Formats: sequence, C-alpha cells, structure tokens
Amino acid sequence: MSLGDFVHGGGSVLIVIIILGLIGLFFFFERLFVLLKERKDMMTTMVKVRNAIAQKNITAAKQHCRSSSNIFSSVMLRAFEYYDQQKIDSFDGSLKDIVEEEALKLEKNYRYINIVAALAPLLGFLGTVIGMMQVFGKIGMVNSTNVSLLPSIFSSGISLALYTTVGGLAVAIPLLILMAILREVEDRLVESTTDEVRSIAMKLKLLPIEEVQ
Repeated sequence: MSLGDFVHGGGSVLIVIIILGLIGLFFFFERLFVLLKERKDMMTTMVKVRNAIAQKNITAAKQHCRSSSNIFSSVMLRAFEYYDQQKIDSFDGSLKDIVEEEALKLEKNYRYINIVAALAPLLGFLGTVIGMMQVFGKIGMVNSTNVSLLPSIFSSGISLALYTTVGGLAVAIPLLILMAILREVEDRLVESTTDEVRSIAMKLKLLPIEEVQ
C-alpha cells in the first residue's frame, strides 16, 4: 500500500491528523534548536564569568551576563544582586526557585506539541466513529437488488475507521517521545546551570566586596 492509498483511505480526517503532526514536528525542531543554542551560549558565558570571578573582576562578570541571553546569565545576575546586597549567604536557599522560574522561558511552545499529541488520537477515534457510522448508514440502504455492494461499503467505512486510528497513534506516539527528548535536554541545562551557579556563589562568599573590581 502506498502513502497515497493510505491517505485516501483515511479521508479528510487523516489529512487533518497529518497536518497537525507536521505542526507538532515544526514546534519540536524549533524548541530543539533553541535549547541547543541555549546550551552553546551558556557554556561560553560560563567560561567568561568563571575567568572574571577568578580575577576578582565582578564588573566584568556582570557585563558578560548582561551581554548574553541564556538561563545561566539570568540566574547569575540574580546572584550578583544578592552579592551586592551582602546577602550571598542566603542565595543558595533561593537558587532552585530562581532556576525553575528562568527555566519556564525555555518551555515556550511545549504546550503546542502536547496539544497535538493529545488531539491526534482523539481525531483518530473520531474517524473511527465516522467510518462505522458510514458503514451502518449505508447498510440500511442495501436491499436484495444491490446486496453485492456490501463488500465495498464495509471496505470504505472500515478503512476510514482503521486508517485514522493508525494515523492518530502514528502522530501521537513519536511526539510524546520527542517531548521526552526536549525535557531531557532542558533538564540537563537546568542541572548544569544550578551546579555552576552554586559553585560560583560559593566563590563569591569568599570575596569581600571591598576587594573586588
């Protein structure tokens, strides 16, 4: 069976499912690109900030964070606020909440992928119901003179019922797996940010304000 035959058998409901699947894939690749770019930028900023802190140059470290846009730089700027207010000792208690707050920005458009993954099987089930309704509706019109039409009636109705179900699952299952991949990449970013910021915050505790630049 060719792809064209499969799509034809599923009808308009299957076409809608396929379009939704393509939309879900678009948002997956968009988020994956953002997360990978975020990781690259974050690693670059980490090195610059770490070197600046080693030289006791807080001003340069802040500038590196302000000139970049990633989760690490945003959290570090919050850490520097605590340092300037001489509250760096209490920063670790707030670190988890701050990181989680910033991580929410990485989850933009996740909801669209989740919506497609949830909606596709439901549309598949809708196609199943429509297909069975077509079968039983046409059976009622069959009489002794056109009983030979029964096989084609069953074939068209059941093909719509089964193809849409398969199509809905074929869209939902991969999208759920892809969402798990996005979550894993995000979790690693969050973990790296938390560990690095905590390490730098420990160093800031040992730097009296009067000794830094």
